[in-house]
Amino acid sequence: MTQLIKHYLLDRDNPSVFATTPEQWAQPMFGVISFTAEGLEVVHTLFDENGIEFFLSTCPDETVIEEKEGLDVLTQQQWNDEITSYDARQSTKRLNLVRKYRDQLLNQTDWIVIKAKETDTNLSTEFKDWRQSLRDLPESQTFPLELPAPPAGVSVDQSIYDAYIEDLRKVPMINDPLPV
Repeated sequence: MTQLIKHYLLDRDNPSVFATTPEQWAQPMFGVISFTAEGLEVVHTLFDENGIEFFLSTCPDETVIEEKEGLDVLTQQQWNDEITSYDARQSTKRLNLVRKYRDQLLNQTDWIVIKAKETDTNLSTEFKDWRQSLRDLPESQTFPLELPAPPAGVSVDQSIYDAYIEDLRKVPMINDPLPV
């Protein structure tokens, strides 16, 4: 059996203190070192809600771990909760990226809507449906895997589509819904 450990980096100048606060990281010349223990194996490198790096690691039961601020022995449920919390924060970051790309596509085609209003012409159903699907994107069945393709005859910057999944992948998740 193994112990499940959550730990932060140690303050280089005071190695008995874990670097867990933004105030510590804001100090000039602040440095950190890795926590070590016999048999410690880092499984996940994560960031907390303040953007501070921490680790979920395993360690043999024989290794004595003294808990203190920044070093905790977790239950399986607490381990799973840490991953769930991290993935939720990362999912929010991804949703913000989706909104960014969606907004870019809508902005690129706003001129078509304005022109139609000014000339009192009708927009195609396909065009209106496409724009609506962009607005509905966070609730769509394909979210966050793809952006809806524009209807025939509508020209948008293809680089938006090319960069979309690549940028989503830059926001890592432990239980990642994106295909490999």
